[in-house]
Amino acid sequence: MARSFAHYGRRVSGPQVGAIAVMTRRGGGGHVGVVSGLDRRGNPIVVSGNHGRRVAESVYPRSRVYAYVVPH
Repeated sequence: MARSFAHYGRRVSGPQVGAIAVMTRRGGGGHVGVVSGLDRRGNPIVVSGNHGRRVAESVYPRSRVYAYVVPH
């Protein structure tokens, strides 16, 4: 289900604050979150759920994100 977010809105070429980051997950699933910034290496800082049953902000490797989407 998370991977379906890659088809919503308008795709953008890189991380933008407010964009949805669509990420891969081991086992073929996916994960989504909202980009809140970038770390000093250019990795997206993402706010998302499923962090120990809570919402949290985390840095994800750029290589794990396969789409950035801006909602309509």
